[in-house]
Amino acid sequence: MNLFAEAKKLYAFCGFVSAIGLCAGFTPSAHAEGFDACRDHFYAGQSPEIDNPGMNRNTFPLCYEGFAVLYSGISFTGLWSAEHLTSDHIEDAMDMKRVNAFHPDSNIPDAFRSELSDYSHTGYDRGHLTPSGDEWDSQSQQETFTLANMIPQNPDNNRNLWEGIESVTRQLAEDDGEIYVVTGPIFTKKLKVGRLLVPTMIFKAIYDPSKHKAAAYIVANGPGNRWTQVPIPYLIEFTRINPFPGLSDSEIKEELPLPWPRPHDQNRGIPPGTVSPDDGGVPGSSGSSGSHHKVQEAEGSAIQGTSENQGESGKEEMYGAIIALEEFIGSEVKKEAISHYNDLKKKFMGYLKSNASPKLTDRKEQEIQSNE
Repeated sequence: MNLFAEAKKLYAFCGFVSAIGLCAGFTPSAHAEGFDACRDHFYAGQSPEIDNPGMNRNTFPLCYEGFAVLYSGISFTGLWSAEHLTSDHIEDAMDMKRVNAFHPDSNIPDAFRSELSDYSHTGYDRGHLTPSGDEWDSQSQQETFTLANMIPQNPDNNRNLWEGIESVTRQLAEDDGEIYVVTGPIFTKKLKVGRLLVPTMIFKAIYDPSKHKAAAYIVANGPGNRWTQVPIPYLIEFTRINPFPGLSDSEIKEELPLPWPRPHDQNRGIPPGTVSPDDGGVPGSSGSSGSHHKVQEAEGSAIQGTSENQGESGKEEMYGAIIALEEFIGSEVKKEAISHYNDLKKKFMGYLKSNASPKLTDRKEQEIQSNE
């Protein structure tokens, strides 16, 4: 069974709960009216939706010439940025020189506004959501340096793997004429430096109108080259953010093959799921993208929990994802996930003993033991 076909069953939980502390049911965001001045940045004029009230508190919709941002006064970062990249804009952007004019955003009230001092001596880069390299004139480029468009980003990630993803994203826009891009942080644990909430992962979702397909990169906010490609339905369940609510049901399910990142210091793309030699993790398979989807699903299941109201097939799929985690991902994520792994194992066995036959229960228990 394709794990992603069952995403609704396996990931009916609040992806932001451990960072923000609030988790509730499906509640689409109500920020649409705040983006009336910049609907051209969104596919079909519809801004991304956030389905968790904990993420929707103290937010500020911001329109700029070349992109839009939903800023959070809780994380003191952007929650997402959105842009419409065209081949003409990319050609003009190639002639622009980077200005490096980082600045706080005067559109945000003082109590919620991130400042330059928030990033000083933290060990993190001020990482762009919408990159300056996408912008085609001096105003639009300068606007990308607002701190509302920043997240605390690992320096190695920002300057290598993430730069490679930004580069191939621009190339895709140039090749296909236009694309829509939504970028944002993923918070799976409460890691803070001062007032800033530090994301554990970062996503970049892309919709290509010429192909009527979409997909997203998800990368670890750490050193090395850990990344994967996921379909949009999975991204929605994992992050509680729908980057393209204007897509039809058929389009949102059609997965766009994304190009491999090409960091500036490498001559070829990096296969998804790989790590650098000094990363300390376990390399993923260099085979089909499906195996990397399984890795990322395992992370989501084990780190963030699962619904209490799933059928037997859903429980088996859930446990399969946990086994996949043990088999495929590196030591860093294992340490983070181990307590949830043990909890889910107990829940799974308890479920079987209450609902399944003794024969099935014994067989599953043997499988668990053989994988530990």
